[in-house]
Amino acid sequence: MTDKFFDYIRLALKLNFNKDIKSAAPTELYNSIGKAFNAVCSDFPQNEDEKRACYFSAEFLIGKLTKSNLFNLGLLEKTEKMLAEQGRSLNEFEDFDDLALGNGGLGRLAACFLDSAASIDIPLDGYGIRYRYGYFKQTIVNDEQKEEADDWLKFTDAFGLRKDDDAVEVTFRNEKIRAVPYIYYIPGYENNRMNKLCLFQAEALNDFEYEIFDRGDWQDAFSPMVSAMTISANLYPNDNSEAGKILRLKQQYFFTSAALQLILKRHIDSGKSIHALPDSVVIQLNDTHPTIAIPELIRLIINLGESFDTAFEIAGKVFAYTNHTVLAEALEKWDEKLFLKVVPDVYEIIKMIDERLRFELKMLNLKPDEYLIIKDGAVHMANLACYVAFSVNGVAKIHTDIIKSDTLNQWYQLYPKKFNNKTNGVTQRRWLALSDPELTALISKLISESCVDNFNDIKKLEAYADDEAVLDKLFEIRYENKKRLCNYIYKTEHIRLDPDFLFCTQVKRLHEYKRQLMNILSVIHIYLSLKSGELKKINPTVFIIGAKAAPGYKIAKRIIEFINVVARKINADEQTNSMLRVVFVSNYNVSCAEKIIPATDISEQISLAGKEASGTSNMKFMMNGAVTLGTYDGANIEIVQKAGEENNYIFGLRENEVREQSKVYDPLSEYESNKYVKRAVDTLTNATFLDENEEPFNDIFNSLIDEDRYMVLKDLPDYIEKKLKAISDYSDRRSFFRKALINIANSSDFSSDRTVREYADDIWFKG
Repeated sequence: MTDKFFDYIRLALKLNFNKDIKSAAPTELYNSIGKAFNAVCSDFPQNEDEKRACYFSAEFLIGKLTKSNLFNLGLLEKTEKMLAEQGRSLNEFEDFDDLALGNGGLGRLAACFLDSAASIDIPLDGYGIRYRYGYFKQTIVNDEQKEEADDWLKFTDAFGLRKDDDAVEVTFRNEKIRAVPYIYYIPGYENNRMNKLCLFQAEALNDFEYEIFDRGDWQDAFSPMVSAMTISANLYPNDNSEAGKILRLKQQYFFTSAALQLILKRHIDSGKSIHALPDSVVIQLNDTHPTIAIPELIRLIINLGESFDTAFEIAGKVFAYTNHTVLAEALEKWDEKLFLKVVPDVYEIIKMIDERLRFELKMLNLKPDEYLIIKDGAVHMANLACYVAFSVNGVAKIHTDIIKSDTLNQWYQLYPKKFNNKTNGVTQRRWLALSDPELTALISKLISESCVDNFNDIKKLEAYADDEAVLDKLFEIRYENKKRLCNYIYKTEHIRLDPDFLFCTQVKRLHEYKRQLMNILSVIHIYLSLKSGELKKINPTVFIIGAKAAPGYKIAKRIIEFINVVARKINADEQTNSMLRVVFVSNYNVSCAEKIIPATDISEQISLAGKEASGTSNMKFMMNGAVTLGTYDGANIEIVQKAGEENNYIFGLRENEVREQSKVYDPLSEYESNKYVKRAVDTLTNATFLDENEEPFNDIFNSLIDEDRYMVLKDLPDYIEKKLKAISDYSDRRSFFRKALINIANSSDFSSDRTVREYADDIWFKG
């Protein structure tokens, strides 16, 4: 395969650019490697008769493709060597090889699942949208978040294969749109499995209305093209307006309808009966975004001449639903009027489903209010999914327990056998082998060359927990990773860091329940304690925070601004900056994570207990040897159970305590009764960090004192204590890296290989 692959690269360069490897521009070389990869992948055998799982997701946060694809094909080292001989490198693609069509854990999980399924020989294909612009690029200007378009297609899409022959039409109330699929091959790790990611691009049936243009209405002549392009233009448009809500609904219907049309066409063209569809296909809905696929499949089957009852029965055997939130307010709802404006035919099917549900509830003598799909002028998508889908799963043990006991309790009472847990995971190929090759090499040397493929073997690493030479080697590897991260941060943020510092990191989407605000308040406490002499010294520590706030999420954007204000002042303070630094890493994304995670000593996972469904960054950090500083929330619980609480740092209220406290919690009392809490919180409005001309953060201050919905003030003292304990423990390097090694050794349960295998065995191919 290697020689053929290299020949394809040279051929693509010659035919497309009349260049060779030495003379090609980076984008030309990148494009040619992508074409060569696709040519090799097209030769892989395909089993058209096997049942396939289909993963419907509004986002796929793939990240860099080149190294991941070549690694799985066993071509990475050989390609790097061949390019080096020509004076070239895959690192030349750093600025444009990034398929960032997601904004956080949901999309990255989808990407991990695709990699794992292919690598453990499970037929799983992804379906979503080929957004013209990914989630926005974040810059920090005058401490504030500014959003710019993430133009990932500016140079090229080296790996996407346009399939015009498979294009379908998607019909809205007042327009028809062409959905053109782009196929991205997903190779398994050194096996013959080749799955696919299918992303749809929206295009007008007629791009240009010549007669309208000829009349002089130039802008109107392009309106069909503009209207279509808008649908696949950008991930998660701001839905604070009706226009934004309509666009989101259009996006969800667009890709699910297109995917279902393709799936049905292939099934029918194979000569199979529509009644046999559940024997050929299972569709996993990644949260409520693609739930509109349920009534759409029923509508499409009815259009084939089947009855509603038959179509409903088929849909009930095809769809499975993954819930990703414990927050009832986060369960998607749509105004009935929006449905009528956008997809009235689908709304009619939803009404029929709702009527069927009402009838069944009446037969069971159940009050319908909490079950209804159409209620109070809104369509409740989670209720639709729970009613029709044959499986409903949470993504961590505590999360599944909460949705059964609270968020979706009524459905659990009605259909207990539907509910199951599938704790999330991450792919060790991307998040260990590619992100931390030196650590991977050490593990392979100590235990097994196959540890990346057979990840359960990593448990054998525990035998070296007291081997001082191994612990010293872990420290050396971490130190080199820190040096690389320091260089990256200087290049991107113009801040010099010292690799001798302890690196304490919180990187994830900015949301109040993830409590980045509590993090910076704890840093403020440490800073003020050093300034006052209450804290004599600490192990030199840099606190790294990376997060994007949704453009319309005002309080989250203000928290980012406050973090940057604090960081600027602390970093400039010569009295303390030899012991304390703060860095807000702008435009945090997958590529950035691949540098931050291997360099981190302490992973901060500090959401309020019971609010984080699972988390996946906690797993990536664990896999790379960071210890967890966190609450008993999401997958933190399972991480601590595997690696031991003595090897991590757990603080704060437990989930049952949060429920009890919510009845009596008084944030003002917490603020007034603890002088250190008060001192830190007061910096939101006083002159500690704010200059005379800077606006105080009264909005954040008031949100804490008046409500403190996520109990920041309640957990802050215990959090500070455990944070300082973790920082202090770093003084004993070998003891600290013993904890790191035990975390790595117990990370196999958090591989997405395990997660996907459970989906396959318990849901997709059960029986």
